[in-house]
Amino acid sequence: MKVFKSISSLIVLFLLITGISRPVIAQQAAYSVVSKSSSTLEKTQDKPYKSEFFHVRGTPKVTVHTTTGNIEVFQNSEIDGVMVDLYLERSFSLWSGRRSLDNYRIILQQQGDHIIASVEDKKSGSVSVNSDIKFHFVVQTPANISSNLRTLDGDIFLENVEGYHYVQNQSGNVNIINASGEIRVVSTLGNIGLENLNGNIWAKTVNGSVNVLSNSGEVRVRSVSGNIIASDINGTLVSATTSGSIFADFRNVSKAIYLETVSGDIDLLLPRSDGYNIEGSAMSYDFVGFDDEIISERHQNHRQLNVVIREGGLPVHVTTMSGRVRVAESQE
Repeated sequence: MKVFKSISSLIVLFLLITGISRPVIAQQAAYSVVSKSSSTLEKTQDKPYKSEFFHVRGTPKVTVHTTTGNIEVFQNSEIDGVMVDLYLERSFSLWSGRRSLDNYRIILQQQGDHIIASVEDKKSGSVSVNSDIKFHFVVQTPANISSNLRTLDGDIFLENVEGYHYVQNQSGNVNIINASGEIRVVSTLGNIGLENLNGNIWAKTVNGSVNVLSNSGEVRVRSVSGNIIASDINGTLVSATTSGSIFADFRNVSKAIYLETVSGDIDLLLPRSDGYNIEGSAMSYDFVGFDDEIISERHQNHRQLNVVIREGGLPVHVTTMSGRVRVAESQE
């Protein structure tokens, strides 16, 4: 019997040392949660730890702040207010120990049409990133809202909303789908995905890539060490990266194109029907499929290049310090 007790003790000690996570709860909110295959949030509860429904009269402002967990905000047309569900995810580790929920201040409150959902450490005023508890928020809203979403360690997902949105995280990915208005995204260690957006979009990440798909309006994106991929664009694109490459594919150019990288390549696909004034700086150039009759002017001085397509028109600026520039036109 002593042998069996020793073995059991060793197994428990091994589980503690390796920090194997134990899910606590998962999946269904108490108030009409919409099932979405596109959701990026992995809920770990059978039901929320806390749920609150807030009635609003005007356009709601939604503020969600957590430092150890994911945030998911999406439109639910079947409700006439804002539904906030808080899910918990616990993990156990020999180093972190286990903290009681009494150590945290959980806020779910309403100030007029301003809905606030946040988690704070009662001692430090924030939640430690090394905490053994993660706080995941799932928020259902009307279509027209403004939002302020922030987490230090987690993913953020925003879908099917209109208005002003500020999204920020440090470690984790950000995905925004089917949204319109003014959207600002800042990430440090994560990738940013922007799909089917319309309006004025600003996005910046340090150690991640930016993927832009089927966006309309003015898009400004920046990365330090990641690539920028912009496909099926209608509008204006301003993009810059330090050590990544840029790929941009346009269906329609409204005002201008500005692409800049230091040590990467640039690949640009333009609509066939428009005229362009292309200014470039690169180690080498490749204009694929451009016949002599559509090139009105071409001047090159070492790295600098000026090309006028179809008598000119839309300004296009492409710059890379140590890479190449490749420009082509779509076949449509």
